[in-house]
Amino acid sequence: MNTSEVIFIWFGLAILVEVASSVVLLLWLRRRGVKVLFGLTGIPGYLERAYLKWCRSQGHSGKRVLLLRALSIINVIIAALVAIPLLVSR
Repeated sequence: MNTSEVIFIWFGLAILVEVASSVVLLLWLRRRGVKVLFGLTGIPGYLERAYLKWCRSQGHSGKRVLLLRALSIINVIIAALVAIPLLVSR
């Protein structure tokens, strides 16, 4: 396996993790009665804001989940910055 294949796998997995975590967070919020608009769930920060609002209403800290979501989106951005130029050069 060469370097570019590893980078493409990283990019694909980064996107998969971000999408899967969004679906899980969406379902988790809905099970707790939080009203979220499905059409807005793809906008970065929308689900996190709904989660933070729910946490505040329950007296919880949402820092851990918000940190993991932030790291996930940063991972996607870095992977894209590395993978997209490789794709263009092919």
